[in-house]
Amino acid sequence: MAETVTPNPLRRQRKLRRWHRAVALITSCQLLLWTLSGLYFAFIDIDYVRGHQFKRSIPPFELDLSRLQAGLVSGNKVVIQERHSDELIVGVYSAEGVQWLDAQGLPIELLSGEEALILGAERTALTPDRFEWVDEDLPGSEYRGALLPLWRLWRTDDPDRVAYVDAMSGEVTVVRHDAWRWWDFLWSLHIMSYEDRDTIGTWLLKVFSLLALATAVLGLWLFLHTRARRPR
Repeated sequence: MAETVTPNPLRRQRKLRRWHRAVALITSCQLLLWTLSGLYFAFIDIDYVRGHQFKRSIPPFELDLSRLQAGLVSGNKVVIQERHSDELIVGVYSAEGVQWLDAQGLPIELLSGEEALILGAERTALTPDRFEWVDEDLPGSEYRGALLPLWRLWRTDDPDRVAYVDAMSGEVTVVRHDAWRWWDFLWSLHIMSYEDRDTIGTWLLKVFSLLALATAVLGLWLFLHTRARRPR
């Protein structure tokens, strides 16, 4: 009659501990990155990161709507504002984007770089003196998500602070500085999206999340199992 081999619980526990150490070693670096980036997100003001302190609020002013002669337009939303002083423009939003018209209902012209500098000086605290044309949507760019084209504005002696101005409406779309760049870099490490820095749910994030869960569950099981077998 064959002898029944009883599995050794200590041997199984040692094997599980080796697996736990291996998985923990793999996940420890990413867990550290999650912790460090989480600390940065928790302690820094998000409004400061977004550069709201560099934007100047536009005081209320009277809009002379009697100058509007635009006829029938097709869209989901209409915005009326001033671009330059005494230049009334109309933004017509639709599923295809936004179309900017003048008071007569005709398409407006793009702002020049010099005009963008004037608006940047009026609407931000950066006092820019340099400009650059931006019309390409690059993955992971500072202006991602903004409507193109844009004017990139900065000051020669302070190139780290940059304002992006809509080349059609003249609005300051975003302001970027070093605190935002650190936030963006740590965010890419946090969600493990290293190219466009916006994709949540990458396969890397899913794999390491499952590994971290396995590390925690296995460690808890080993702790409870060891304590239960400890002699009183």
